[in-house]
Formats: sequence, structure tokens, C-alpha cells
Amino acid sequence: MAATNTPEVFINTPFDYIVIGLPVANRLSEDPAINVGILEAGQLLENDDLIDVPSKMMMNNGNPKYDWVTSTAPQAEAAGRTMPVTRGKLLGGTSALNFMTWDRGSKQEYDAWKMVSDAEGGWDWDSLLPFFTKVEDATPTPATRDLAIEYSASEGHVFSHGIPSEKALGVGGPVKLRYNMSTTDVTPPFVKAWNALNQHTNSNPFGGDGSQLYNCPLSVDPESGKRVTATSAYYSPAASRPNLKLLTGAHVTKILFKPELVNGKRVAVGVEFRMDGKIHSVYASKEVVLSAGVIQTPQILELSGIGNSQLLERMGIPTLVDLPGVGENLQNHLFCHIHYQTKSGVRTFDELMKNPEFAAAEQERYEKTGLGWMAAVDTIVVFTPLDKIMERPALSEKIKGIESAILAEEEKGSLNELAVQQHLIQLDWLKEGSVPHMEFLPFSRGFVKPNPEESYFVLSVGLQHPFSRGSVHIQSSDPLQQPLIDPGYLKEDFDVFSLLAGYRTLEKLAQTPPLADIIEKQLMPAAPMSDEQVIQYIRESCMAAGHHMGTAAMARHELGGVVSSSLKVHGTANLRVADASIIPMPLAAHIQSTVYAIGERVGLLSSVPFAILNFEFFPGCRHDKIRAQVAVDLGVI
Repeated sequence: MAATNTPEVFINTPFDYIVIGLPVANRLSEDPAINVGILEAGQLLENDDLIDVPSKMMMNNGNPKYDWVTSTAPQAEAAGRTMPVTRGKLLGGTSALNFMTWDRGSKQEYDAWKMVSDAEGGWDWDSLLPFFTKVEDATPTPATRDLAIEYSASEGHVFSHGIPSEKALGVGGPVKLRYNMSTTDVTPPFVKAWNALNQHTNSNPFGGDGSQLYNCPLSVDPESGKRVTATSAYYSPAASRPNLKLLTGAHVTKILFKPELVNGKRVAVGVEFRMDGKIHSVYASKEVVLSAGVIQTPQILELSGIGNSQLLERMGIPTLVDLPGVGENLQNHLFCHIHYQTKSGVRTFDELMKNPEFAAAEQERYEKTGLGWMAAVDTIVVFTPLDKIMERPALSEKIKGIESAILAEEEKGSLNELAVQQHLIQLDWLKEGSVPHMEFLPFSRGFVKPNPEESYFVLSVGLQHPFSRGSVHIQSSDPLQQPLIDPGYLKEDFDVFSLLAGYRTLEKLAQTPPLADIIEKQLMPAAPMSDEQVIQYIRESCMAAGHHMGTAAMARHELGGVVSSSLKVHGTANLRVADASIIPMPLAAHIQSTVYAIGERVGLLSSVPFAILNFEFFPGCRHDKIRAQVAVDLGVI
């Protein structure tokens, strides 16, 4: 069935399942006896260069054709600035807007999920691995050349831990993966400089150890060189099925429930949506699964009467389930950058802008082969614990300080139990030095280009396990009004301390050959700076990734969680959430593959017939969103 913009046809179709999103619709409609309807607030966009061509990443961010163009509340500790929150405004959501990076966190991070959720839930590394591999198609091709290994200074800098790579990566799944076949002149010296600083090359980052330096594959089709989105992976292969129908331009406003409790729980019966100024309703006989992403999932729950009763009362919304954790626990990765100008002759992605002949040749190459610079982005990353970039005594003192502060806040009651448990787990990781706390990566292009004839690159560092927490809450009962998004960036001093340590490491890296040998000068900020000046620079210039997590956390009810290990919303019989909002702990990773795995696992949890409402797909990168099987809430950086 083709996409339709006619709500009358849609609501009069006898659906077994109503889905707001894509992957789950694909899985359900594999059974020809099941009729599936997809609701999408945005539009279906196909064959669009600003989506398909990897080198044009970010060009659609902030464009209202592709992006909902939302932003945070002013962030007091980040110089009072508001920051963009990238959210895809199209079928496939932010999977069409993110940086396409494909990786995972470390085993300890996923194992921590079980520590805060129901013991019988089975949400840990071992139980998630089959779903990671189910979504992936990492079929060996000529495009699987690993640049990180190729450019390592010596074989002694390469290591492999965990599950063998041939078992850790999936083959034959819906999301095709490839490595860059082309690279800029920044990549080899970046790798070798890190090796010189004793950050070794991880040849198996998918095996459970996501630390140190490695090369990320991309969600890019090896044959065509085009970005793989949730649309191309899950909808397009299924679009011709007679039992699948898509309605675009349909904005979901709330979940509908039975008026009475059943065995003490609320029972969802359908969903309400708005289209062309009119309100429509569709119904589900078994279950509702909400995959609206980290921003919109809590908004929809609150509009439906599920959330903090005090907030709902202020908004004039009757409370159906008093669940104060809804919209709380917002987490994200925060980055700061140093900009450099390269020496003459060093080629970066700026070459595509300043050299028309080169750009034309690369465009022709891309159209013929799907290869070349148009199909490439930066893919080398370094994930590291703090004690690998700073002296342990200074770190230990800071750890003691934040531990005391956390215990004091717990005693005062200013932290909920979930935040306390999260922080204690993060403190253990810091003490052990076993889990990455920071990410480092290059961007082989200028963010600021004072001279269009020159070439530039940017070194970035990102905080992966922030102690600061924020929230997303409705500001009125109007479903079309943006919720108040307040990440609370840099509220905790340890986050500032971590980024300061990361900034100093970037400086050290830039002074290390062979990376130092390609730098003409540091462009921004001015150097040198005192610690106080660096901290001020961080506050004034830090940038948020699209890796929002946690606003409907999978955690025990008594801790302040929103969903159980079955992903059912506490206090309901048949309402599930399945997107990045359920991630209870921050991850040292780009979250795209994790949210796809969450979606894939829904098929196991929902082994009985159910109806799924999975809208505004994604989630991630990314930015804020990537979803699979129910949604993908993909990250941006």
C-alpha cells in the first residue's frame, strides 16, 4: 500500500496494528494475515541528496523541511545559552539527520542496566548482543578496510578483547554497514599521535570492550554509497506489501485509555492524532507501544495523564497514573572543540568546497561507484577512562569530592533514588578506570573558516558519563507546543572538571607528531589559556550531541523508573515504551545501534498480538533519536 495523506481512508481501514514508526511495522507486516498502519507526523522523503550523501551530513540539521527545529531552555551553567535539539521531521526521523556512526558501549555499561531495573528483566550485554547482531549487515566487502589498523604506528599498538569480531557483528540484517574507503590527510597522523600517547588501536570494539582507538563503520550502503535510514532499511523493502499502509502528516496527541481500571492498572485502547486541524482516533485491541523519542515520549505520556500529578494538575490534565519519573533523568553527551588551520598541501573535506575541479571529479566518482570523498565522513574515535589522560592522585581527590556531594544531596532529598544509584555506579567506573568516560574525535573540515582558500580541522572531546541530569516536561496541555527541554548541562562541577581534562588532552595531542607536523596554527580559541579561561570557553562554546537518553527510564518503580524490564509503563497493563528514553544509564557510545537493538528486542517481549504506536521515528544519532522495530532515536555527533 502506498503512502497516503487521506485520514478518512486510513482510519476506516481495519488494522490489526497501528504503528508510529518503521521497524516494528516491517516485522509485523511480514505476516500477510496482519494489517499494519503507520502514523508519521512528518513526510516521506526519498532520493534526497541532503539525506543520502554522507559528505552532506549536517546540511539538513536546523532546516524545517527535515528538522523540528527545537531547542533547550537557557542553560545557566553554559553561559545562559540555548542549544539546538535535532529531531527528524520525516519518515525515518533523525536516522536521516545523524552522523551515521555505528558503534556500541562496553559490556559493563549494558550490565549496569540490570542493576537498576527488575532482576528478571535480562537487560544486559549478553541478552542484548543477539539483537545488536540481528539489525546489522556487516557482510565483508572491499569497503571493510579498517583505517585505524592500517594507520597504526606499529602492530604493537593493536589489541583485541571480548567476543571475536566475526561473532560480535551481524550479517544479513536490515542496516547495511561499511567503512570509509577514502580518508583525508588528517586521519593517519591523528591515529599515530594517539598511539604515541599510549592509546592503542582496538581491532574489535564490538566484542564488549569499547575503549581506546578504533574505526567506526557507518550506516551506509556499500554498493550505492547512500546513507541507510530507518526508511530505507525497514519501510522501503516492505512498502509494496498489501497489508501495510502509511499515513504521513499525522501528529499523535495522546494515548487513549479505558475509563476504568482493570486489575488495578490502566488499559490503553488506542491513540488520538491531529491532521489538517482535525482530531482523529484509531484503536488497538491488545497493546500500545510508544516510540516517540526522548523528547516526545514523555510529552505524550504527560498529555495522556501519565506523569507527576502536581505538574499535570497545573496543566489541567486529569492524572491517570502518578509517575513522577516521566520526563526526568535527561542525559546527553556534551562536547568542546579546538579549531586548527593546516599547513599548505594538507587535504581535508574543505577541498570539496575550495577546489571545484576536485569536487566535480568526486561527484562523478560517487555517482558511478558510490565511493570517494562524497561517501566519506570522519570515523576514527577514541574512548578512554579519565585515568588514562590525567594523573590518578588529582582524579582521586575529585572523585572523593563528588562522592561526598552525592551522599549529601541524597541525605537532603535533592536527588531521587535512581540518580543516586546511577551516580554510585558511575563512581565505581571512575575508581576502577575500566569504563570510558571521554570521547575524542576529529572533524576534517573547518567549522569556522576565516579564509575559504585554506584547510582546517577540529579536534573534539565529549563527556560520556555526565553527572548532571535534566528533564523534559510539557508547558501546557497544547500537544503542538514544544515541551520545556532543560538538560541541566554542567550543573555538576565534575562535568566541568572532566571537560577541562579533555581540553588539556586535545592540546597535548596537537603537540604530538605526526599530528603536530600538519598544523599551521591554532585558530580558535586563542592559546595559551589558564584553567579558568578554558572553563569559561567550555561554558561559552560547548555543543550538545544528539544522544539524548533516559526520560522514560527502565528502572524499578521505587527508584523513580518509568518502565519495567518488559518495557511496560508502571501502572499500566499494556502500554510499552521502546526508544532511547528507556536507556537508564549514560553510554560511552553513539547510541544509534543501541536503540535499534532495543527496538529489535520488542519483538521478543511482545510475543503475543499487540498494536504499536511508534511515531516521529527516532531517535538518534541523534540525534535526539533513532528507533528500530519500534523506533530509532539516532545521535548527531
